[in-house]
Amino acid sequence: MMIFAHRGASDARLENTLPAFLHALERGADGVELDVQLSRDGEVIVFHDADLLRLAGRHERVEHLTWEELSAVTLLRGGKIPRLRDLLGVWPTDRWLNVELKAGGAQIGREAVRVLSGRPRVLLSSFDPRMLLAARGAGSAYEHALLLAAESPPFLHVNGAQVFGCASVHLDHRLCTAATVRRYHGQGLQVGVWTVNSPLRKREVEGWGVERIMTDSP
Repeated sequence: MMIFAHRGASDARLENTLPAFLHALERGADGVELDVQLSRDGEVIVFHDADLLRLAGRHERVEHLTWEELSAVTLLRGGKIPRLRDLLGVWPTDRWLNVELKAGGAQIGREAVRVLSGRPRVLLSSFDPRMLLAARGAGSAYEHALLLAAESPPFLHVNGAQVFGCASVHLDHRLCTAATVRRYHGQGLQVGVWTVNSPLRKREVEGWGVERIMTDSP
């Protein structure tokens, strides 16, 4: 089983920043989960929310700002927004990157594949399988994981992974039961769960045979 630090070691450092990712390394995580979307001028940036309100107290939407403008934003705790290429510059190739395509339609799939080109130990994941299809069309040979939450369309829960060429599903842990894990394993899929912070819950899902756990506390 692999442990992925959710947005980095976000229990101790500001999420989706280089300090959070590097601290996850220090704590022995197998990899990190991160969110990517596009700036107005097409840079692949690492940021979760659609706007800057929660982390910077500003109402602008990320997609409306250029990389130059985003790079000047100061987040909580003095944090800065990195680009995906900035993370690749400091990330060791023997640790995993679970890159969630968060926003940007087909273009984010294509651009993420371009930036990641040749990088080992990468998973691409998304709630929107169309982004994953765009990544595949752009030449992605990476494993793709379909993200599933309670509000995901029902057909995606049944056979969405197979329909869209995904080798794994990453579930909201509140949807995860022993029977659910058995069902997906029976379909030949690997199973990941998010976001699991309780040590008791970690042991429980590990006992069911999940392959990956995403946690704020690696």
